[in-house]
Amino acid sequence: MRNDFLTTLVIIFGVILGITLILYLFVPPQVVLKLLGKDISSPNSVSLSFKISYMYFSSDGIYAIIYNSGSDINLNNMKVKYTYSQNNYQTGTCSIVTDSYTLYSNNQAIIKLNCTNEDIIISNLLSNKGSYVFSFMYGNVVQQTSLPFKISNQ
Repeated sequence: MRNDFLTTLVIIFGVILGITLILYLFVPPQVVLKLLGKDISSPNSVSLSFKISYMYFSSDGIYAIIYNSGSDINLNNMKVKYTYSQNNYQTGTCSIVTDSYTLYSNNQAIIKLNCTNEDIIISNLLSNKGSYVFSFMYGNVVQQTSLPFKISNQ
């Protein structure tokens, strides 16, 4: 009788330990805290929300129209990466060029992207050789869009 109780206790403890280990390894802490009903927002947190309304290119560069519906964005801190859809091996980064590097809430701006291997990107796009996926990252917000631009409902 005592052995059955100890076996059951060890099994229950093992299951609890296994679930805890899986949560620790694979689930972000914010999700666990939210499930437990804990307030994870800090009183000083800012609302980040932006969208790439449109992207286009010409022989002289690559451009994006970005709309900010959250707190002010410092475009100097935005990171832009790209991947070529044909082979996923051509990747690179872009820097942002604009007249004003502060994008205020509820405003939009046209930004020029200076990308690594930009001449190859434009050549491939002009000759209709595949597409590129651009990732715009600011804080914990990431927006992806393709070039040539495809309309989505995001």
